[in-house]
Amino acid sequence: MNGILKYSLLLLGVTLFFVLLATTSGAFEQKTFSRAKQVDELFARNCARCHAADGSGDTPLGHLYQAPDFTDSDWWKQNSRITRTRSLKSIITHGKAGMPAFGKKLTGSEINLLIRRVRSFRQTN
Repeated sequence: MNGILKYSLLLLGVTLFFVLLATTSGAFEQKTFSRAKQVDELFARNCARCHAADGSGDTPLGHLYQAPDFTDSDWWKQNSRITRTRSLKSIITHGKAGMPAFGKKLTGSEINLLIRRVRSFRQTN
């Protein structure tokens, strides 16, 4: 009887572990999906009219203001001095050339999310 009880408790513990793992994994995936959607919406609302949804800068305003093509690996190489986090944060916060300042419109964490989104367009060759 004692052996059966130990085996049952072990089986119950393993089952609970996998149930907890599956539940936690689903919540993590949902949170990640939700965060990605939030970033996409943030970029669409504030950046895409010039930088395009795909980061190419291929929009009428993008052409007018010469928005960079974030999908161009050569652009990343040629502009490595401004693609550091501090520089990108400053550009988004204070604006640059034809780009407006977003420092009063966006929070610091939103600006950080946009920096990650801009970097996500970078294609490594």
